Amino acid sequence: MFTRGIFNRDGEVLGYLSGTRVYNQDDQLIGNVRGREVVDLDGERRWVIDGDALLDLRGNVIGYLGDRVPQDDYE
Repeated sequence: MFTRGIFNRDGEVLGYLSGTRVYNQDDQLIGNVRGREVVDLDGERRWVIDGDALLDLRGNVIGYLGDRVPQDDYE
């Protein structure tokens, strides 16, 4: 399994993606990836993933995903 950081446009860490689960900076599960979309725990669409870019629902770039890192590197 791989982990990727989630960063805003200024390079600040917003959270991380581990497999298909999305966590905030406090390691709390906040959503899941379904296809190219990130949905919250209630199943509501929040973001769209386009390559390494993270978009809002209107298509505006709000951040990006960092490089893939094997999760074993954190254990």
